[in-house]
Amino acid sequence: MPKPLILIADDEELLRELYAELLQPHYEIVLSRNGTEAREKALSTPGLRGILMDVQMPGMNGLQVAREVLVKRPEVRIIIMSGTDVTYRVRQMFASEQVAFLVKPFELEALLLLAKQHFSPPVPE
Repeated sequence: MPKPLILIADDEELLRELYAELLQPHYEIVLSRNGTEAREKALSTPGLRGILMDVQMPGMNGLQVAREVLVKRPEVRIIIMSGTDVTYRVRQMFASEQVAFLVKPFELEALLLLAKQHFSPPVPE
């Protein structure tokens, strides 16, 4: 069974590489270093299962990218990471099973667990 394909978008190279190293055993990985590139890859990469994305990035921020991806690629699931607690209003705006939030700093085990829950393909009934 092929591994699900996910996009990791973070403008901090060390974090991007760390997340990729952690998730590589379970997922095929595509990397992006800013919001504009994340948007392009999210909308054009066939078979994309999910996006792990920081909020604060150059170009478009993660919330802008998520909003567009949810409209154009509703099958893609998103984990939004933020250094500040995401406000209630933002959580309501993205109130969907497709979107999960992770507040930095977090334990890598928490990221791995959330990724497995959120990005794993649905089990056929």
